[in-house]
Amino acid sequence: MHITDINTASPPLSVIRIEIERLFGRYTYILTRKDNVPQIDSSLTILYGDNGSGKTTVLKLLFHLLSPKQECGHYLFLAQTPFSRFSVLLANGTSIIATRTDGNLLGTFQLQLLQGSYLFKETIQVEADNRATDRQDYEFYKHLTKLQLNLFLLDDDRLLKSDFFEEKTIEYQRKSIKSFLVIDPFCDDKTSITREAALKLSITRTEEWIREQALKGANQGAENIHSIYEDIITQIIRSSGKIDDFSQSSQSMDILINELKSYEIRSKEFSHFGLMSPLMTQKIVQILQLNPQVNDSIISSILKPYLDSIAARFNALQHTKDLLSLFENTINKFFHDKYIRLHIKDGIRIVTDTGQELFSEMLSSGEKQLLLLFCNTLTARDKATIFIIDEPEISLNVKWQRQLIRALLELTKDSQIQFIVATHSIELLSQYKNNVIKLANIGK
Repeated sequence: MHITDINTASPPLSVIRIEIERLFGRYTYILTRKDNVPQIDSSLTILYGDNGSGKTTVLKLLFHLLSPKQECGHYLFLAQTPFSRFSVLLANGTSIIATRTDGNLLGTFQLQLLQGSYLFKETIQVEADNRATDRQDYEFYKHLTKLQLNLFLLDDDRLLKSDFFEEKTIEYQRKSIKSFLVIDPFCDDKTSITREAALKLSITRTEEWIREQALKGANQGAENIHSIYEDIITQIIRSSGKIDDFSQSSQSMDILINELKSYEIRSKEFSHFGLMSPLMTQKIVQILQLNPQVNDSIISSILKPYLDSIAARFNALQHTKDLLSLFENTINKFFHDKYIRLHIKDGIRIVTDTGQELFSEMLSSGEKQLLLLFCNTLTARDKATIFIIDEPEISLNVKWQRQLIRALLELTKDSQIQFIVATHSIELLSQYKNNVIKLANIGK
C-alpha cells in the first residue's frame, strides 16, 4: 500500500490519512475521513473499534512518530511496538513513514519523510530492549522540527505528554511539584507528569498567554492611537487654523453623549478581565447635559480624538476579550457549584458559589480533565497543534460527554488545531458520526 495524494481544505498540518500494516502482526488499517461528506469538520477525527483492535496503540504511534523532541523515548516506543509499516499523511502533502523489512515487527526501522519531490530517509537501528535509542543524534528529528507541529497526548492513564513542555518547564516541575511526578518508562532520565502537575503547569502557561495577548493588544492600541493623533495634527495643518473646517466633521451633542455612555458600558466587558480600567464618563456627560449652549464644533474637536482612541483600544483587544469570554463561559457551563474567573492580575481563580476560593487539586477528576484540556487548547490556538485524546469520556458524566467535543471545537474555531480522538462513547459517536473512522481490518 502507498499513501496517495488527497485534495483537502484541511489546516495544512492536520492528519488526513493513517495507514498501518500488520499491527501486532494481525491488523492492517487504512484510516481516512469521508471527503465526500461536505459537513465534516476537518478539525475532528474520531477513531472507533472493538476492544483490542489497537485504537490506543495507533494514537500512541501517531504521537511518537510525529514528535520532534530528541531523547524522550519516541523511537524506543516505535521499536517496541509490533508493526511492519506505519504511515501518516498531512494535509500539506507531507508523509511520514516508519517501515520494517524482512518480516520483522520489532526493533530497527526506517523513517521516511516525503515533501513533494523531496525524500529523506534514515534508518533507526535499535533493538526493542535498547533503552538508549534516542541518545543518538538522529537527523530525522531536525526534519520534524521544521514542520513546527505541536502535539499533545492524553492517553488512557490520564497522563499528559507533550514536547511542548520545554526543559525550563521540566525543571520547574521537578523543583516545585515533585510529589506529582512519575517515572516515564520510555525515558531513562526523564519524568512524566500526572494530571495534577500538568494542570498546574497548564494554568500557569494560560495565565502567561493571557498577559501576552493583552500586551500585544495594548501595544496595537497604542499604535492606533498614535495614528489617530497624527491624522488630527495633519487635519489641523491642512485647515490652516480655520475653525469652520472642524465644524464640517462635528457631531451633535446627543451623539457625543450616547457614544460616551455606550463606551462606558462596553469597557466593563474588558475590565472584567483586567484588559483596561472601566471608563467613568458620567461627569463628562453631566457637564455636556448642563451646558447645552456650548459650541458643538469645539466640543467635537476635543472629544472626537478621545473617543477614537478608546475605540482603537477596543478594537485592538476585542479578539482577546472574545476568547477569554468564550473560555470562561465554556468552562463555567460544565462546572456546578463553582466557577472560574480570569483576570490579568489574578490569573485563573476557582471560586465556589459561596465565595470560597479553591486550589486546582481540590477539583474532581472530571473537572481537572476539562480544565486541563481547555487551558491547553486556548494556549495552542496560534500554532499548528494536534490533540490526541484516548477516551475523553473517562471521568465525565453523560451530560458532559455530550458537550465536550462541541465545546473544544468552538474554543478552537478558526485555528490550526485538530483533535484525534478514540472513544467508545455512544454520545460522542452519535453526535459526530460523519467524523468517525472505524478500525476495519483489511489484512485478513
